Amino acid sequence: TAASNRDSFLSATVNLMKLEVFVFYHEWKNAVDLVRKAGNVRQFLTASFASVRYTFLEALTYLKAAQSASGWKKRQMKKCAHQTIHLIRGWAKHGNVNVVHYLYILDAELAVSGW
Repeated sequence: TAASNRDSFLSATVNLMKLEVFVFYHEWKNAVDLVRKAGNVRQFLTASFASVRYTFLEALTYLKAAQSASGWKKRQMKKCAHQTIHLIRGWAKHGNVNVVHYLYILDAELAVSGW
């Protein structure tokens, strides 16, 4: 596999594609497991599109997982989601207009959650 060959870029790209599939099919538990296992993929995705897309999917995954969780697990997912959203807000604040639509989607998910 890519991870055993220590090809970090390939491994990060494969994780991004897996996350895309999990989100598409609403498999939030598998998506959270992947995000946790993958770690900080952004440092290996050199293309800005891939890094931004992964960050958005990560935030969405945490939000959706928090909606179905309870107790400390819900608080933990909520905290991770807010940290990731904060990162995207920083990008938008510093002039990256390509992430504004992601923020609208994430704000809508936050509104649905009532947070």
